[in-house]
Amino acid sequence: MQLSEAIDKLLLATQADGRSPNTITDYTRKLRPLTDFLGDVDIETITADDLRRYIVGLRKRETVWENHPHLQAQKHKLSPYSVAGYIRVLKRLFNWLEQEEILPDNPARRIKTPSPKIKKPHAIEPEDLKALLRTTEGNTPADRRDRAIILLLADSGCRVGGLCGLRLEDVNLATHDAIVREKGGKERIVFFTDPTAQALQEWLDVRPSDAGDAFFVSLGRRKPKSALSTNAVSQMLHRRAKTAHISGRVNPHSFRHAFAREYLLSGGDLATLSDLMGHESIEITKDYYLIFKVAELRRRHQKHSPVMQILGRK
Repeated sequence: MQLSEAIDKLLLATQADGRSPNTITDYTRKLRPLTDFLGDVDIETITADDLRRYIVGLRKRETVWENHPHLQAQKHKLSPYSVAGYIRVLKRLFNWLEQEEILPDNPARRIKTPSPKIKKPHAIEPEDLKALLRTTEGNTPADRRDRAIILLLADSGCRVGGLCGLRLEDVNLATHDAIVREKGGKERIVFFTDPTAQALQEWLDVRPSDAGDAFFVSLGRRKPKSALSTNAVSQMLHRRAKTAHISGRVNPHSFRHAFAREYLLSGGDLATLSDLMGHESIEITKDYYLIFKVAELRRRHQKHSPVMQILGRK
């Protein structure tokens, strides 16, 4: 059996197992470099050394940021997390071929999946968030729009792509929730509180009437108005951070990290947070945010330890 046919069979089986379209897309993207490296060879000719050479190539591989206004033609090596993801999918392919008795000897059995050290998530600090919001206290359409964006990012934990893809009918101010489309068009519901609902309504009150169905749109003289891009949101945040003299992280994802941090430090559980973040498994949430959970456990231990209670210390 040729490698391309084996990959097609895995994708078919994965789809039949009810896995998400996002998983199918991920497998397809991460197995394409394997056929590029080895060619469409007979799977029984593939050795462990072939796979090791492929992994060495992955570690040296560079990705190009295409069609990006600020990063065009710049190259970046795959991160250790990305390399580990490619290796996991590689092992999935050969483990499945072995389980299906298509391949008698599994060359990936001796390949180890690296566990890169997870860096502490860089979340926007509470004081910086307050400073950003203070820059939106004016009453211009841009102030109202940007305040609504900042609060929605901080309040819902949504990704910036989901925020930019919002349509008018996706946002329900009465029930304080919205439907976002993230990572390959996957839909999920995010929630927000009263202050954010108020800011969203104040933006709708001044939103241009010729702006189509996008919820957040560009402002200025250009007509018709277009949906706000993720790059435009990033630029807006950095402009306001400069105005507020903020030196810490203010990229869109820092709001998502802050949402997770504050949720866990307030006593929330990892399983519910995983659902709120739209992660496919709780393991992803653990990998990135367990550090915040440990901080909350430490705080609770200091407050409720039997020794502290017995000795009467608070």
